[in-house]
Amino acid sequence: MKIISLRLNNNFWEWDFDEINFSSNLTLLVGVSGAGKTQILRAIIDLRRIANGTAINGFEWKILFSTVTGTEFIWEGGFDTVEKNELSFEDDEKEKQDEREKSSLIYEKLTSNNQVLIERDLKEIRYKGSSMPKLSSHQSMIYILKEETVIKEAFDALNKIEYRDHTKTIHGRRFIISSNQSLHSLKNKYKTLDSIVNSDEDIRTKLYLTYENKLDIYEKIKSRFIDIFPKIGDIKVEPYKTDIFPKAIAETIQPGISIKEKSVQKWIIEERMSSGMLRTIIHIAEIFLANEGSVILIDEFENSLGINCIDILTDDLIHENKTLQFIATSHHPYIINNIPYEYWKIVTRQGGHIRICNASDYHLGKSKQDAFIQLTKILEKQS
Repeated sequence: MKIISLRLNNNFWEWDFDEINFSSNLTLLVGVSGAGKTQILRAIIDLRRIANGTAINGFEWKILFSTVTGTEFIWEGGFDTVEKNELSFEDDEKEKQDEREKSSLIYEKLTSNNQVLIERDLKEIRYKGSSMPKLSSHQSMIYILKEETVIKEAFDALNKIEYRDHTKTIHGRRFIISSNQSLHSLKNKYKTLDSIVNSDEDIRTKLYLTYENKLDIYEKIKSRFIDIFPKIGDIKVEPYKTDIFPKAIAETIQPGISIKEKSVQKWIIEERMSSGMLRTIIHIAEIFLANEGSVILIDEFENSLGINCIDILTDDLIHENKTLQFIATSHHPYIINNIPYEYWKIVTRQGGHIRICNASDYHLGKSKQDAFIQLTKILEKQS
């Protein structure tokens, strides 16, 4: 999937933002804290939730996106606004609300190749021009009709949106169940690179499968990591030892990552690794092993990486995997200064209106350094 353009607003929370056009596979949302960068990422993931049947109070959207096969879709819609205290609900609790408390779709439309596939309003629902019986007003038609071939293509694409919040600790993941199958059975199930990449397994498990099956891509991932951290000589990805967990449990938990320095005999387990090193491994694996067409949202890029790996990872994000789209946020000067400004979207906010501009709108200097200095002054005035 590739998001081409996007416009969103939420009438319940009384915020909106300008249409954003995404021209490359990497977009860096730049702005001071509180400008609305994270709000944009969470609104994008809300589109995935809507495509999976969730009603979001007062939410309106219009998105133009393409699938890996090149099919373009325009999907737009809006929920009515129900006045209630949403602060009393966590996201998982919202899914369990009484039907009477949920917002209803006021309108929804899905278009592809100038053909209107779905069109609904308060009075009727039409699919490819034909009227349909009354269906749930709380669920999108993409979700209801997801088994129809042409709708399934859009549904599958929207489910490739993935959110990474690296403001949270990464070490807390060690108790996450990776699969309902053991790692041993997964190793036998997925032996080729294509089968691993196209699987629904998480990135850690995919990295483990390339390690266990001794695939060339694992050596490439390891090499990229050592380029960033030259003191490291080796990396391994293995199930947790049975003296920590019972074997049956260890075989279903996400595998652990260990590193070995060139001059040290003992391996360093991930609980003793720096979070920056660990996250760098995950980012590199994501670039090479994520499902084709994934849209990866990264909040606070600077909290996930050390300054010595920005240049290499940025180059990989831009050039290595053209089938992936990365949308990241940052307000860290070093990161902004090391990502070319043609990839920036400058985010500012006045009240509930979030404004998104290209760097070119500010007529920044031609050199990266000049552009960075000018941007710094602009952001200082906005803070």
